[in-house]
Amino acid sequence: MFRKTSWRNSASDAVSLHQDQALSTTMFLLKSYGPTRFLLREEGEDANFKVSLGDLHTCTCPVFIKEQEPCKHISWLLLRKFRLPREHEYSFQLGLVDRQILEVLQGENKPAPASVTLSQLVVDQQPGEVHRKAIQNQDVCPICLEELLEKKLPVSYCRFGCGNNVHISCMMVWADLQELSDNEEIVKCPLCREDFCSRRLLVEEVRNVAKLFTRAEREKPDKHLGVCCWSCHVCPVTGMCYKCTVCTHFYLCKDCAEKGCHSEHLLASRTKRMDKWRLDSDDLIGATSQPGNNSKDT
Repeated sequence: MFRKTSWRNSASDAVSLHQDQALSTTMFLLKSYGPTRFLLREEGEDANFKVSLGDLHTCTCPVFIKEQEPCKHISWLLLRKFRLPREHEYSFQLGLVDRQILEVLQGENKPAPASVTLSQLVVDQQPGEVHRKAIQNQDVCPICLEELLEKKLPVSYCRFGCGNNVHISCMMVWADLQELSDNEEIVKCPLCREDFCSRRLLVEEVRNVAKLFTRAEREKPDKHLGVCCWSCHVCPVTGMCYKCTVCTHFYLCKDCAEKGCHSEHLLASRTKRMDKWRLDSDDLIGATSQPGNNSKDT
Protein backbone atom coordinates (compact mmCIF):
# COMPACT_ATOMS: atom_id res chain seq x y z
CA MET A 1 0.00 0.00 0.00
CA PHE A 2 1.33 3.41 -0.98
CA ARG A 3 2.42 5.51 1.99
CA LYS A 4 2.67 9.29 1.95
CA THR A 5 5.22 9.43 4.77
CA SER A 6 8.44 7.54 5.43
CA TRP A 7 8.45 4.80 8.07
CA ARG A 8 10.24 5.46 11.37
CA ASN A 9 12.00 2.85 13.48
CA SER A 10 12.08 5.02 16.59
CA ALA A 11 10.57 8.21 17.97
CA SER A 12 12.25 11.49 17.12
CA ASP A 13 13.33 13.76 19.98
CA ALA A 14 10.38 16.06 19.24
CA VAL A 15 7.83 13.24 19.32
CA SER A 16 9.35 11.81 22.50
CA LEU A 17 8.97 15.20 24.18
CA HIS A 18 5.39 15.52 22.94
CA GLN A 19 4.62 12.06 24.30
CA ASP A 20 5.95 13.17 27.70
CA GLN A 21 3.67 16.20 27.52
CA ALA A 22 0.66 14.13 26.47
CA LEU A 23 1.05 11.69 29.36
CA SER A 24 1.31 14.48 31.94
CA THR A 25 -1.43 16.71 30.51
CA THR A 26 -5.16 16.69 31.18
CA MET A 27 -7.10 17.15 27.95
CA PHE A 28 -10.79 17.06 27.16
CA LEU A 29 -12.25 15.13 24.24
CA LEU A 30 -14.98 17.58 23.29
CA LYS A 31 -16.28 16.10 20.05
CA SER A 32 -15.73 13.26 17.59
CA TYR A 33 -16.13 13.79 13.86
CA GLY A 34 -16.21 10.13 12.93
CA PRO A 35 -13.68 7.54 14.14
CA THR A 36 -10.47 9.44 13.35
CA ARG A 37 -11.19 13.17 13.76
CA PHE A 38 -11.57 14.87 17.13
CA LEU A 39 -11.89 18.22 18.88
CA LEU A 40 -9.61 18.58 21.93
CA ARG A 41 -9.01 21.21 24.59
CA GLU A 42 -6.24 21.26 27.16
CA GLU A 43 -7.13 21.89 30.80
CA GLY A 44 -6.70 25.55 31.71
CA GLU A 45 -6.65 26.68 28.06
CA ASP A 46 -9.36 28.36 25.99
CA ALA A 47 -8.36 27.20 22.51
CA ASN A 48 -9.80 24.08 20.89
CA PHE A 49 -7.79 22.09 18.35
CA LYS A 50 -8.95 19.70 15.64
CA VAL A 51 -6.90 16.52 15.30
CA SER A 52 -7.11 14.07 12.42
CA LEU A 53 -5.45 10.66 12.31
CA GLY A 54 -4.62 9.25 8.89
CA ASP A 55 -1.94 8.71 6.29
CA LEU A 56 -0.64 12.04 7.52
CA HIS A 57 -1.70 12.99 11.05
CA THR A 58 -2.69 16.65 11.38
CA CYS A 59 -3.52 19.09 14.16
CA THR A 60 -4.51 22.75 14.10
CA CYS A 61 -2.25 23.64 17.06
CA PRO A 62 0.70 26.02 16.42
CA VAL A 63 3.29 23.42 17.46
CA PHE A 64 2.21 20.96 14.78
CA ILE A 65 1.89 23.69 12.16
CA LYS A 66 5.45 24.81 12.91
CA GLU A 67 7.19 21.45 13.42
CA GLN A 68 5.10 19.11 11.23
CA GLU A 69 5.70 16.42 13.85
CA PRO A 70 3.06 14.58 15.90
CA CYS A 71 2.25 17.08 18.67
CA LYS A 72 1.03 16.39 22.19
CA HIS A 73 -2.59 16.39 20.96
CA ILE A 74 -1.92 13.66 18.38
CA SER A 75 0.18 11.77 20.94
CA TRP A 76 -2.59 12.11 23.54
CA LEU A 77 -5.11 10.48 21.22
CA LEU A 78 -2.80 7.60 20.37
CA LEU A 79 -1.57 7.01 23.93
CA ARG A 80 -4.66 7.90 25.97
CA LYS A 81 -7.71 7.23 23.82
CA PHE A 82 -6.40 4.32 21.77
CA ARG A 83 -4.10 3.01 24.52
CA LEU A 84 -1.01 2.45 22.41
CA PRO A 85 2.19 1.95 24.42
CA ARG A 86 4.54 4.83 23.70
CA GLU A 87 7.11 2.31 22.41
CA HIS A 88 4.63 0.88 19.88
CA GLU A 89 5.76 1.49 16.31
CA TYR A 90 2.42 3.12 15.46
CA SER A 91 2.68 5.71 18.26
CA PHE A 92 5.44 7.87 16.77
CA GLN A 93 4.81 7.74 13.00
CA LEU A 94 3.95 10.84 10.97
CA GLY A 95 0.90 8.95 9.73
CA LEU A 96 -0.68 5.51 9.35
CA VAL A 97 -2.23 3.80 6.33
CA ASP A 98 -5.83 2.54 6.42
CA ARG A 99 -4.93 -0.97 7.59
CA GLN A 100 -2.91 0.39 10.50
CA ILE A 101 -5.61 2.91 11.42
CA LEU A 102 -8.11 0.03 11.52
CA GLU A 103 -5.82 -1.89 13.86
CA VAL A 104 -5.63 1.14 16.15
CA LEU A 105 -9.42 1.56 16.14
CA GLN A 106 -10.04 -2.12 16.87
CA GLY A 107 -7.58 -2.01 19.74
CA GLU A 108 -9.81 0.52 21.49
CA ASN A 109 -12.36 -2.16 22.35
CA LYS A 110 -10.85 -3.94 25.32
CA PRO A 111 -12.69 -6.43 27.57
CA ALA A 112 -13.95 -4.97 30.81
CA PRO A 113 -11.82 -5.94 33.83
CA ALA A 114 -13.44 -8.43 36.14
CA SER A 115 -12.21 -7.10 39.48
CA VAL A 116 -14.15 -4.34 41.18
CA THR A 117 -12.08 -2.07 43.38
CA LEU A 118 -14.63 0.52 44.42
CA SER A 119 -18.11 -0.39 45.59
CA GLN A 120 -21.18 1.24 44.12
CA LEU A 121 -21.94 4.44 45.91
CA VAL A 122 -25.27 4.76 47.70
CA VAL A 123 -27.14 7.78 46.38
CA ASP A 124 -30.67 9.09 46.55
CA GLN A 125 -32.39 8.06 43.34
CA GLN A 126 -35.33 9.80 41.74
CA PRO A 127 -38.04 7.91 39.84
CA GLY A 128 -36.78 6.89 36.41
CA GLU A 129 -33.10 7.10 37.33
CA VAL A 130 -30.78 4.19 36.63
CA HIS A 131 -28.36 2.66 39.12
CA ARG A 132 -24.86 4.07 39.25
CA LYS A 133 -22.27 1.65 37.89
CA ALA A 134 -19.44 0.57 40.17
CA ILE A 135 -16.03 1.92 39.23
CA GLN A 136 -13.67 -0.83 38.10
CA ASN A 137 -9.97 -1.06 37.45
CA GLN A 138 -8.95 0.86 34.31
CA ASP A 139 -12.33 2.62 33.97
CA VAL A 140 -11.65 6.01 32.40
CA CYS A 141 -13.49 9.32 32.24
CA PRO A 142 -14.89 9.53 28.67
CA ILE A 143 -13.89 13.20 28.39
CA CYS A 144 -10.32 13.42 29.76
CA LEU A 145 -9.67 9.65 29.27
CA GLU A 146 -7.76 9.40 32.55
CA GLU A 147 -8.35 6.46 34.88
CA LEU A 148 -10.95 7.29 37.51
CA LEU A 149 -9.23 5.39 40.31
CA GLU A 150 -5.84 6.86 39.48
CA LYS A 151 -6.80 10.53 39.29
CA LYS A 152 -9.16 10.33 42.29
CA LEU A 153 -11.30 13.31 41.35
CA PRO A 154 -15.01 13.58 42.30
CA VAL A 155 -17.37 11.96 39.80
CA SER A 156 -20.97 12.28 38.70
CA TYR A 157 -22.88 9.64 36.73
CA CYS A 158 -25.40 9.31 33.91
CA ARG A 159 -28.75 9.11 35.70
CA PHE A 160 -31.10 8.34 32.82
CA GLY A 161 -28.98 6.29 30.42
CA CYS A 162 -25.88 4.15 30.88
CA GLY A 163 -25.09 4.85 34.56
CA ASN A 164 -21.39 5.40 33.81
CA ASN A 165 -19.18 7.71 35.87
CA VAL A 166 -17.60 10.95 34.64
CA HIS A 167 -15.45 13.54 36.40
CA ILE A 168 -17.64 16.42 37.59
CA SER A 169 -15.15 19.00 36.35
CA CYS A 170 -15.07 17.34 32.92
CA MET A 171 -18.87 17.30 32.74
CA MET A 172 -18.91 21.05 33.32
CA VAL A 173 -16.60 21.51 30.34
CA TRP A 174 -18.90 19.22 28.34
CA ALA A 175 -21.99 21.15 29.46
CA ASP A 176 -20.42 24.48 28.52
CA LEU A 177 -19.74 23.12 25.05
CA GLN A 178 -23.46 22.38 24.68
CA GLU A 179 -24.13 26.08 25.40
CA LEU A 180 -27.06 25.46 27.72
CA SER A 181 -28.68 28.71 28.80
CA ASP A 182 -31.21 27.45 31.33
CA ASN A 183 -30.22 25.72 34.57
CA GLU A 184 -33.18 23.39 34.14
CA GLU A 185 -32.00 22.13 30.75
CA ILE A 186 -30.70 18.60 30.57
CA VAL A 187 -27.06 17.82 29.83
CA LYS A 188 -26.56 14.89 27.45
CA CYS A 189 -24.23 12.01 28.36
CA PRO A 190 -20.93 11.99 26.42
CA LEU A 191 -21.13 8.18 26.22
CA CYS A 192 -24.71 7.11 25.49
CA ARG A 193 -26.11 10.55 24.47
CA GLU A 194 -29.10 10.04 26.75
CA ASP A 195 -30.02 12.51 29.51
CA PHE A 196 -27.13 12.70 32.00
CA CYS A 197 -28.65 15.07 34.57
CA SER A 198 -29.93 18.63 34.80
CA ARG A 199 -27.42 21.44 34.56
CA ARG A 200 -28.66 22.71 37.92
CA LEU A 201 -27.78 19.41 39.58
CA LEU A 202 -24.35 19.49 37.95
CA VAL A 203 -23.73 23.02 39.24
CA GLU A 204 -24.83 21.89 42.71
CA GLU A 205 -22.32 19.03 42.58
CA VAL A 206 -19.57 21.47 41.61
CA ARG A 207 -20.44 23.65 44.60
CA ASN A 208 -20.38 20.67 46.93
CA VAL A 209 -16.98 19.66 45.60
CA ALA A 210 -15.68 23.19 46.13
CA LYS A 211 -16.83 23.07 49.75
CA LEU A 212 -15.19 19.73 50.38
CA PHE A 213 -11.99 20.62 48.50
CA THR A 214 -10.87 17.02 48.35
CA ARG A 215 -7.36 15.82 49.04
CA ALA A 216 -6.85 14.97 45.36
CA GLU A 217 -7.56 18.56 44.35
CA ARG A 218 -5.13 19.91 46.95
CA GLU A 219 -2.35 17.60 45.85
CA LYS A 220 0.70 19.35 44.42
CA PRO A 221 -0.73 22.57 42.96
CA ASP A 222 2.84 23.56 42.02
CA LYS A 223 2.99 20.70 39.50
CA HIS A 224 2.62 22.28 36.05
CA LEU A 225 0.89 19.43 34.23
CA GLY A 226 1.86 19.07 30.58
CA VAL A 227 4.72 21.57 30.84
CA CYS A 228 8.24 20.31 30.15
CA CYS A 229 11.53 22.16 30.51
CA TRP A 230 13.09 22.69 27.10
CA SER A 231 16.61 22.61 28.54
CA CYS A 232 16.80 19.65 30.94
CA HIS A 233 13.54 18.01 29.70
CA VAL A 234 12.14 17.44 33.19
CA CYS A 235 8.42 16.80 32.77
CA PRO A 236 6.29 18.13 34.27
CA VAL A 237 7.99 21.20 35.73
CA THR A 238 7.44 21.47 39.50
CA GLY A 239 7.73 24.65 41.56
CA MET A 240 8.59 27.93 39.88
CA CYS A 241 7.96 27.67 36.15
CA TYR A 242 9.10 30.11 33.46
CA LYS A 243 7.58 30.81 30.06
CA CYS A 244 9.18 32.71 27.19
CA THR A 245 7.22 35.84 26.25
CA VAL A 246 8.36 35.58 22.63
CA CYS A 247 8.74 31.91 21.67
CA THR A 248 5.68 29.67 21.38
CA HIS A 249 5.32 26.95 24.03
CA PHE A 250 8.84 27.46 25.44
CA TYR A 251 9.12 26.66 29.17
CA LEU A 252 11.98 26.37 31.66
CA CYS A 253 12.28 25.03 35.18
CA LYS A 254 13.73 27.28 37.88
CA ASP A 255 17.20 25.69 37.81
CA CYS A 256 17.60 26.11 34.05
CA ALA A 257 16.21 29.64 34.09
CA GLU A 258 18.63 30.68 36.83
CA LYS A 259 21.51 29.25 34.78
CA GLY A 260 20.68 31.80 32.09
CA CYS A 261 19.19 29.38 29.57
CA HIS A 262 17.36 31.29 26.85
CA SER A 263 18.54 34.63 28.22
CA GLU A 264 17.89 36.38 24.91
CA HIS A 265 14.17 36.75 25.71
CA LEU A 266 12.15 37.92 28.71
CA LEU A 267 10.47 35.24 30.80
CA ALA A 268 7.17 35.27 32.66
CA SER A 269 6.72 33.06 35.72
CA ARG A 270 4.16 31.34 37.88
CA THR A 271 4.42 29.14 40.98
CA LYS A 272 1.17 27.17 40.75
CA ARG A 273 -0.40 25.76 37.61
CA MET A 274 -3.63 27.73 38.08
CA ASP A 275 -1.81 31.03 38.63
CA LYS A 276 -1.66 33.71 35.96
CA TRP A 277 1.66 34.19 34.22
CA ARG A 278 3.27 37.36 35.58
CA LEU A 279 6.09 39.63 34.55
CA ASP A 280 8.06 40.51 37.65
CA SER A 281 11.48 42.12 37.79
CA ASP A 282 12.69 39.43 40.20
CA ASP A 283 11.60 36.67 37.82
CA LEU A 284 12.75 38.10 34.51
CA ILE A 285 15.82 35.93 34.35
CA GLY A 286 16.31 36.77 30.71
CA ALA A 287 16.62 40.43 31.57
CA THR A 288 18.87 40.08 34.61
CA SER A 289 21.14 37.16 33.70
CA GLN A 290 23.39 39.43 31.66
CA PRO A 291 24.54 42.78 33.10
CA GLY A 292 23.34 45.77 31.17
CA ASN A 293 20.87 43.75 29.12
CA ASN A 294 17.72 45.83 29.17
CA SER A 295 16.67 45.51 25.56
CA LYS A 296 13.46 43.86 24.38
CA ASP A 297 13.03 41.68 21.34
CA THR A 298 10.35 42.77 18.99
